[in-house]
Amino acid sequence: MMFWIIVAVVFYTLFIYIWVKGLDAVQKHQPEGAVKFYFIIASIRFVMALTIVALYMLFGNHTHREAVVFCTTFTLMYVVAIIVSVALKH
Repeated sequence: MMFWIIVAVVFYTLFIYIWVKGLDAVQKHQPEGAVKFYFIIASIRFVMALTIVALYMLFGNHTHREAVVFCTTFTLMYVVAIIVSVALKH
């Protein structure tokens, strides 16, 4: 399960970085496109999060308890990543 937690941390770190740098670029070149950029990034982040959970469920060798713990941890990390990414740019 530690591998999947590391994957999750890398995933969220990457998306926070993309959010911060991408929003800077969008605001510099086309400020009115910031909202559209946010929705595109949020959609991609949501689909990728579901993909990681699905991969864990399919390929992870785990018990039911471990699956619940992973999904709960991953969901909490998702919420924290959203809060951090919004806090960095507002």
